[in-house]
Amino acid sequence: MLERLRHAIDPDPDEQRDPEAGKRIAAAVLLLEMAHADHQHAPEEYAEIRRQLKAHFGLDDDETEELLAAAQPEAQEAVSLYRFLKTLNDGLDPTEKRQVLEMLWRVAYADRHLDAREEHLLREMAELLYLPHSEFIRAKLTVTGE
Repeated sequence: MLERLRHAIDPDPDEQRDPEAGKRIAAAVLLLEMAHADHQHAPEEYAEIRRQLKAHFGLDDDETEELLAAAQPEAQEAVSLYRFLKTLNDGLDPTEKRQVLEMLWRVAYADRHLDAREEHLLREMAELLYLPHSEFIRAKLTVTGE
């Protein structure tokens, strides 16, 4: 499965990309970036990433770990999040993009503290997913209860 996930992001030119695996990796990369936004590597955030990936994509523990193993080098090597956001914009409908935004909020708020850098990245990702500000606020209220 790990090879299939890697192939989804960087396929051979003669072969077609697996769109579902590409969306999974793209979402996982964004979640990892959110966890790293405040430069605090809180275990609660990583546990929340696993919970969100398992719940959203219906993965078991092994599949979740394989997905994270494939996404971590992508996140570390990424100069820009554009290609991951493009994958999600091309492959998700507005409801699914709202779900991704809520997943990002859950990771950012997993440690019960929202850093200014996390909030900035959340706003930027919401805009780049072409979600209106009202959806940003709705996701925030859903997660934080404020």
